[in-house]
Amino acid sequence: MSRKVRLTRVTAIHNIATHLKRFVLSGPDLAGFPSGQDGAHVKVLLPHPGEALPNLDIKGENPAIKRSYTIREFDASNKELVIDFVIDCHQGPATDWAVGAKVGDYLGIAGPGARKLTDFNAGSYLLIGDITSVNAVNGYAKFIQPQATIKALVTVPTRSDIIAMDGEEQLQISWRIEDENPEDMAVCVRDLATNMSSNSQVFIGLEASQLREVKSMLLSDLAFNRLNIHATGYWKKGMDADRFNSDKKRNPL
Repeated sequence: MSRKVRLTRVTAIHNIATHLKRFVLSGPDLAGFPSGQDGAHVKVLLPHPGEALPNLDIKGENPAIKRSYTIREFDASNKELVIDFVIDCHQGPATDWAVGAKVGDYLGIAGPGARKLTDFNAGSYLLIGDITSVNAVNGYAKFIQPQATIKALVTVPTRSDIIAMDGEEQLQISWRIEDENPEDMAVCVRDLATNMSSNSQVFIGLEASQLREVKSMLLSDLAFNRLNIHATGYWKKGMDADRFNSDKKRNPL
């Protein structure tokens, strides 16, 4: 991840779904931010409650609160970075900030980090995500070669959380609506992936326990190539982000 930490300001806010809020961030510090990183993650540096500016000295005293978020898109000519925040699903410093944020508020941005999926020249792809990783699915699909087959499954809390995706003419996307579909995520993925090539490139971005179940199913039931599965736990039920990040270091997914 780039070491540069950039100060940005909220220039627009859009409520794009029941549980998703889109923020457009801008500012002179975004000059030089790398283009073509849609789907990669950045660290968002949040001000502490009661403070207007985040402390961008990440190794200093009382540094900003850090959380990982996925890039929806970046417009280099206008220096505008677009990030979506999940709201009203759980509580935490980033969610709480997003609920109350307004145009003119400040955020720090560090990164972007490396993508999980890096091979965009294969013939077949399976992209699996939830509301926290939907922009990774969206971003990766944009870079896949047009002759490839892309199947995607995204699970969201409600039907009103379905959002527009880029490249939908190539992206064969299925939405699992959680308050309508009681089937396990692994079952839904198996139904989608049964007739796919076992050498397909796979991205999985899910809650940690769901990720383990889906990955195990792809390996044991459908004999997918382990080396082609690129998986990352975006969150873990019942555990805050700081504890989860520490847990992932001790027990990689």
